[in-house]
Amino acid sequence: MAPEGTWPKLTDLSGDALHSGLAELMRELGDQAPTRSDRQIAGMVFRDAQPWDLDRMAELAKLITEQIDPHQWRLIPQDELGRAFSIMLRDCREDIDRKIETGQTLTPFPVLSAVVKVLGVRSDDIVIDPACGTGSTLIAAYQAMQSIDPAAIAGADLDAQMCRLATMNILLNTGRPFSDPAPVKLADTLTRKVPVVREDSGVLPTVAICNPPFRSDGVVPNATMRDDFLAYGDFPTNFLQHLMVTLKPGARAAVFVPDGVLFGGGAAATVRRALLKNCDVHTLLRLPTGMFHRKSVKSNILFFTKSTPKPNGQPVTRNLWVYDAHTGNHRTDTGNPITEADFDDFVDACLAGGDISNRTESDRFRRYPVSDLLDHPNVTFDLKANLAAGVEDFGSPKEIASEIADLLDTAAKHFREVAEALP
Repeated sequence: MAPEGTWPKLTDLSGDALHSGLAELMRELGDQAPTRSDRQIAGMVFRDAQPWDLDRMAELAKLITEQIDPHQWRLIPQDELGRAFSIMLRDCREDIDRKIETGQTLTPFPVLSAVVKVLGVRSDDIVIDPACGTGSTLIAAYQAMQSIDPAAIAGADLDAQMCRLATMNILLNTGRPFSDPAPVKLADTLTRKVPVVREDSGVLPTVAICNPPFRSDGVVPNATMRDDFLAYGDFPTNFLQHLMVTLKPGARAAVFVPDGVLFGGGAAATVRRALLKNCDVHTLLRLPTGMFHRKSVKSNILFFTKSTPKPNGQPVTRNLWVYDAHTGNHRTDTGNPITEADFDDFVDACLAGGDISNRTESDRFRRYPVSDLLDHPNVTFDLKANLAAGVEDFGSPKEIASEIADLLDTAAKHFREVAEALP
């Protein structure tokens, strides 16, 4: 992938010469011709990449000569490299969260494992993630598919650093050849009226999994309103709407959304109503609090199947089933991390032995007829699953205290940033 003879040159350089040599190498690799499939991956990984700061060249030289150069990397099984890279991403999550402007957050793998089970991802599916971040959703889908075709997954992201991390993550965890077309595209999905990430293939996806950014921090999601959108809102609302209007009938989707998308007015309410009418919105999972590294994130997952609107105007959705893994369940990514076993009951309740019509209500799983949702002026999805009628649940004292502590931590971080910026 690198120009011939480049690596021996790097091992012999130090100081200013190493900095200049590495910068030149990254520029050459990042400028690879996008029309050649064997050059696309190099261009994606190294596009806009920058070498370490000049004052850290001694560290880099030591890393190259003592840790990288002595090993025969081709002899290491690729699945081991993939696991190691995934662990590195997990351990660097705080740095990733801080540097990425558009607000992505790393999604715990146990959640993704439950998602692909409920979606029933199969080996013949084509899976996309239009806001793929580090690519973990696509890796979870690929592992569930046990596919022999790594090209059955594809992603896109509008952040070059995310595309770089996702590309390496997918390649190392799926065995996809470096000579293949890049599995991730640097693109703003929301400006496109098609769901296909790999436009050259002409293949329409059958499954979409998306955990879009929940905040923008001054980044404008899109400057122009799409004429196929009913409304225009924040990132999660727009991604939900994008999949609703672009997926083909029969395609299944799971989209992570914050609480505001479930009960907010304006664009969010418009999209919720349209979603119920045009898709079978069959499941809502209220996720535990604190499970994301960015602790202030409160997340849910909407599962739906794209359908053809009914000629009589009646909604496609019949019942929305809500599973509450939120109430009384506060997690942290270090001291009390989420596990796959935590979602076993959710998966069993949803699949109901393979027949969704056999679902039964429980303390955490409750059915809401679509008529009840549409009769509400705001078409709210702010629904509970384990409450007695007329009783409002604000969570356990421990959960409330933990959420307050998380908010105070976030506020303190912002105040420190302001203090450091002051003269």
